Amino acid sequence: MKSLLQSLFRRPVETNPTEILPFATLSTLAAKHAASHRSRAPYPHSMIEDFLPRDSAEALVESLPSPGSPGKWDRYFAQGFEDKWAISDEASLPTPLNRLVAEMNASRFIGFLETLTGIDHLLPDPHLEGAGLHLVPSGGVLQIHADFNYSKRLDAYRRVNVFLYLNPRWRPEWRGELELWDGPHGAAVASYAPLFNRLVVFNSRSDTFHGHPDPIVSPKAEWRTSLAMYYYTAARPADGAPEHHNTVYKGLHV
Repeated sequence: MKSLLQSLFRRPVETNPTEILPFATLSTLAAKHAASHRSRAPYPHSMIEDFLPRDSAEALVESLPSPGSPGKWDRYFAQGFEDKWAISDEASLPTPLNRLVAEMNASRFIGFLETLTGIDHLLPDPHLEGAGLHLVPSGGVLQIHADFNYSKRLDAYRRVNVFLYLNPRWRPEWRGELELWDGPHGAAVASYAPLFNRLVVFNSRSDTFHGHPDPIVSPKAEWRTSLAMYYYTAARPADGAPEHHNTVYKGLHV
């Protein structure tokens, strides 16, 4: 019996073939990037290339729906400020994306984010408020803004933004870079093209201004595609705004 137990404990931990996230390596990845995440300008953030296993990322792309196809779509449009199609209804997401959302709301991924960002007691958002699948058309923009800092539905404060880009054919000249600004009246300090299987994580506060303000010049069939996930804490952050606020756009509110 003893030798049998010893052989069982010596066996390597097997990964679940149905899992999309690289759970076996997440803790190592978080530890590797934690120090740089917390020291980066203009505010804490990370960019991780080739985040998902290649076959998993490709399966996600193959499952992507077209804007206007069956499902619960939302259209966000304000001339010159935002142009985006989105699905935040889990039932309308294709199966691979639905499974990934569930994994990104699970404890192991939240543990990865807590180690990476240094923010403890993170909470997922099962309602995907403002999150989910985002598609921006050619010509679309998202002007520089700071996100809403409080969710009434969760009664919690927004603390972390996560973007996974799903654009296998994206070319730099098409623009669409995520820009991180050092305040509403400053300038872009960091910029990341929405390249395939690239993950961007940043701490969300009332002064974490970001967006992709230059009109996208991709062919009309090529949409800037990403999965957005947001995370919260029950306690208000010590460095957060004292009042609850909605999205604050540079040039509109400030």
